[in-house]
Amino acid sequence: MVYDFEKRTFLVEKFIELKSWYFKTSDISHDRIICTDEAYFYLTEPSNKQNNRLWLNAKPQEGIERPLHEQKVLVFCAISAAKVYGPYFFSTSVNQHNYLSMLQDWFWPKHLRTDSYKKYYFQQDGATPHTANLVQNWMREKMGKKFMDKSKWPPRSPDLNPCDYFLWGYLKQKVYNPLPKNLEELKVNIERETQKIPKNMLNSTFLNFEKRLNLVINAKGGHIENK
Repeated sequence: MVYDFEKRTFLVEKFIELKSWYFKTSDISHDRIICTDEAYFYLTEPSNKQNNRLWLNAKPQEGIERPLHEQKVLVFCAISAAKVYGPYFFSTSVNQHNYLSMLQDWFWPKHLRTDSYKKYYFQQDGATPHTANLVQNWMREKMGKKFMDKSKWPPRSPDLNPCDYFLWGYLKQKVYNPLPKNLEELKVNIERETQKIPKNMLNSTFLNFEKRLNLVINAKGGHIENK
């Protein structure tokens, strides 16, 4: 865990250096970072035990039935302060080959259509498909020093990834209205709600990212979700 904290501190210091450099040139700090992640969305609306409570006078005699093996879809998204890339739906679990194919055939063409695309930094976490050599080598070839390779992004750091601390929670509050009847309807809902995210919300999310950098420094690399 101490090693995690050291890597988190090192990364945050590099981000802060990046921020200072941008302010010197074009008064831009947080909006040249693309953060990515995958998440499962289940067909059945998730139940929050802390929020969904019933106060009864007698012991309940009925329960809520849920399927043993729930249908689900695996979603990839990438976000910056200006736009959302996605969603992309994986048809199977992620491995190095279908992840690389997604980057090559889906993400990269979209990124090339982004204004000033060469100025962006690309983040991904340390999931096994992401750290495979063929993925790492391809990303280095495309993005050079602006690719945060497997030696840079610290493990166990969802509090530094806007997909984790904002995007997935936000979407999972939205995509079950209307309640989907099948996975295709769930995908339509995810597409719709992703496209509806306003740019000012994305910008605020990445301004919050800047605040988190300083919190991590104050915490000496510790986690900051409850601070």
